[in-house]
Amino acid sequence: MLLRKFAPLLFLFVLAAPNVARAGDNAAAAEALFVEAKQLTADGNYDEACPKFLASYKLDRTLGTLLNLADCHEHVGRIATSWAEWGEAIEMARRMGDDRVEFATKRRDALTSRLPKLTVKIDDPVDGLDVYRDDTKVEPGAYNLPLPVDPGEHTVSVRRGKDVLEQKKAEATEGAASTVDFDLSAIAAKHPAPQAPKPGTVAVESPTRDRPPPSSSQKTIGWVVGGVGVAALATGAGFGIAAIVKKNAANEPDSCVNNYCSPQGVDDADTAKSYANIGQWVGIGGVVLTAVGATLLLTAPSSDQRASTRRVVASPWLGPAGGGFAVSGSL
Repeated sequence: MLLRKFAPLLFLFVLAAPNVARAGDNAAAAEALFVEAKQLTADGNYDEACPKFLASYKLDRTLGTLLNLADCHEHVGRIATSWAEWGEAIEMARRMGDDRVEFATKRRDALTSRLPKLTVKIDDPVDGLDVYRDDTKVEPGAYNLPLPVDPGEHTVSVRRGKDVLEQKKAEATEGAASTVDFDLSAIAAKHPAPQAPKPGTVAVESPTRDRPPPSSSQKTIGWVVGGVGVAALATGAGFGIAAIVKKNAANEPDSCVNNYCSPQGVDDADTAKSYANIGQWVGIGGVVLTAVGATLLLTAPSSDQRASTRRVVASPWLGPAGGGFAVSGSL
């Protein structure tokens, strides 16, 4: 009963445990970085301390770390960065009800008069062109406004995508204002955007299998058909010879005399007649096929001639007086 009662709580604990462990790891790493940074500031080494304060704050966003980070950046001359961090510390302290609000406010106000200001003057925004201050994009809403920047040299550039079209340098000094202006319309005219290809039909030759030219195919068929025809002629001749042999056997004295034949003579006579018929039809077919094969060979176009469609059809026919093959088609 107790297990079922507390099972949901145990389940939630199991789910939360990894996150708690990660949070603990981050806090420990942040504390180690913070301690090292404090030692560096005690030694007067603010240049090395600031990155460690920043890394500590990213791992564990505590008010104490943020206050030290703002102080560190002020010491290295990054006035605008420090001013923004003091402002963030003020908001965090207010949310927490921390009495360090007054301390952070005094430190921020002391920097206000020292802030360098940089104005990016843009008369007319142009679609497709973006303005960057160093590596930070200046949104159109920030055009023509004096914005705090850290002292030193700044690069303001006009870009189209990743391409830098024009850029200017500006030197920011404490308590002074500077301006960088661009005519985006003139820049767009000087650096026209690449034109998209006009819609249209592009002929693309599709890959095809290597195949022999029409003449090669027709010649191959011609040789095959002609070869079958020659074989049929030879077979027909063979049946004809066999028919003659059987007929001679039927005419022997012991087979047939005065149209009276022995059973063997009758059988030889019938076989001779069958062989003769078979030889006749096979021979006719051989003649036709040989003729068709020869026609295909003779009419096959050369490789440099344009292929045209050719069709040859051989059809058998039978009639009261005989039969044969009819050849038709276009050559």
